[in-house]
Amino acid sequence: MLQQRRLLIAAALAAGLLIAGKSRAQIGSAGANGVGYAGPQGAFSTFEQMENAGPSRTKKDDSEVIKEAKRKITDADPRVRVDGVDKLRYVSDSADAHELLFRALSDRDVRVRVKAIDVLGARGTTDAVPVMAQDLFLRETPAIEKLHLVAALGRVGDSRGTLPIIEYLDETEDAPSRGTAVFALGEIGDPRANDKLIQIVRGEDTAMVRKLAEEAIEKIDGELPNRHQEVLAAEKSRSRIPTDQKLAKLRQYDAEVQAEKEGKVLH
Repeated sequence: MLQQRRLLIAAALAAGLLIAGKSRAQIGSAGANGVGYAGPQGAFSTFEQMENAGPSRTKKDDSEVIKEAKRKITDADPRVRVDGVDKLRYVSDSADAHELLFRALSDRDVRVRVKAIDVLGARGTTDAVPVMAQDLFLRETPAIEKLHLVAALGRVGDSRGTLPIIEYLDETEDAPSRGTAVFALGEIGDPRANDKLIQIVRGEDTAMVRKLAEEAIEKIDGELPNRHQEVLAAEKSRSRIPTDQKLAKLRQYDAEVQAEKEGKVLH
């Protein structure tokens, strides 16, 4: 099992690097009206980093963040709209945040749509799955947008994304894109993907994609954990912390917050 985990990490790293290179190359020429998209900054080394590219958590109140995002998302400059969407990554679930993100999914600029896809994927928004699956099916959806849709569907982990991703695999010959799709199927964990994954293991030209397909099958069969299972395991582990330790952590947190308000530093 340890060897399998090491192979999984190595393959995911290789896939992430190839995906990132393809993503930057495609998205640089994505502007149909002469507007290019520089894409997320930096070189990505994992699938999750591709999905989770964005700002760090802010200390602002959620209502302030949403208010600022509303202002920016209506701006004429698509770069400002992208920034407005990005600000919604860490806000709590709310009708306002959802409305803004879903509005951005149909923005006229691919840069804004891709950012909305990434943020919805990072937030694990299951309500977005039908819309993302439909957009993945449409021929007029740009290739780079489809790549981010596939990654986001894998990150959400909803089984309704399985069949659209399988259809995407039937249409896509690019190895890094196929690697992303195969990895996404493993993260979703739907047994309906097994036949397609077995087909890829037996007949795929690219060794990296074959390896990812093998590991996706192992995830579906429960031999390897996917990200969702790891998150659940971590939450279960946290729930086992004794009550006195939980209270101690809460008291420490309260003390730090109070010290910050008073301009003090706790050592």
